[in-house]
Amino acid sequence: MKERKRSVLDEFATQATISVEQAAHVLGLGRTAVAYEAARRGEFPHPQARTARRRPCSRPARVAGGAAMRGHIHKRVRTNAAGKETVRWYVVVDTGFDENGKRKQRWHGGFATRHEAEVERARIVSNLHSGGYVAPDRLTLGEWVRQSWLPMMKTRVKPSTFDSYRSNMATHVLPVLGSRALQKLTAPMLNTLYAALLSHGGERGPLAAKTVRYIHTIVHKALADAVDAGIIGANVAERAKPPRPNRSDAQKIECWEPAELAAFLESVTGTRLEAAWRLAAMTGVRRGEVLGLRWCDVDLDASRIAVRNAIVSVAYEVLESSPKSHQARVIDLDPETTALLRRHRERQQREREASASTTTTWIS
Repeated sequence: MKERKRSVLDEFATQATISVEQAAHVLGLGRTAVAYEAARRGEFPHPQARTARRRPCSRPARVAGGAAMRGHIHKRVRTNAAGKETVRWYVVVDTGFDENGKRKQRWHGGFATRHEAEVERARIVSNLHSGGYVAPDRLTLGEWVRQSWLPMMKTRVKPSTFDSYRSNMATHVLPVLGSRALQKLTAPMLNTLYAALLSHGGERGPLAAKTVRYIHTIVHKALADAVDAGIIGANVAERAKPPRPNRSDAQKIECWEPAELAAFLESVTGTRLEAAWRLAAMTGVRRGEVLGLRWCDVDLDASRIAVRNAIVSVAYEVLESSPKSHQARVIDLDPETTALLRRHRERQQREREASASTTTTWIS
């Protein structure tokens, strides 16, 4: 009976208007018979030739945009001229695809043991998921500071602050750590630098704890900006231990007694800078603010001045800048200082008329 049905099935299958499954349905054959016959004809695999069930992929999921978050351990064996083998373990992670659709991989290592590589792999894959992954980069601290950080800071801080950043980096930090890879910096390296500055310092001898702490502030700022730029994953300066200024090192502020100040003002009476000296003594404004005071900021009728400008010396160059607090402030004047400024202004006007020069801007 089975042989007869199979011959009929072959006959139906040769017709273009009926398929094997349709012929089996006409003859009342079950699903198993259809599968056997289709396998015999080569239309699909034999039901008994089952493939092994694929195990679920244990690799990480994909990042936004479809880039695979994968990582594996690669063993690399090197043999030197003496025949000695050296084994290193590397972490290889997929970080997405380039513009041509080619998979991008990053290598991390090498580690002495597979366990160390596995620990690093777990950390890297976790950072990939959280968005904190930073690709390996050989950029050194010196290259980052000179080529990127200082040019950026030049447009963001005052000229005097920028010069301080530049000189301290060039004098105390970069000669020691400038050749270090930015991603290889550690907190102990910074602590060693701070200790050396405290004990030896530079050409002028050991530095004060307050100065070393200020240098730490500059380094911290440079590394923080490197984190924001995606070059390093963490700021190691946050774990460094800069020195704390001792209370015993604090210098006592020395100032003149009233009698001493009166004697000084008496000695400069009638000189060209008499108004500047008295203004500094009676208002407490800074030296640069006295030099930067303009007549448009002086209200002699109201007996007050507005401090909005300053003249500073940066790297042997005289520059115009804003006050240290970055904010203007108004200061009242005593009658004698107001009268002295009025006489100073009248003298300037007479000198201008005598020399036929342009209007004087600065009060000094």
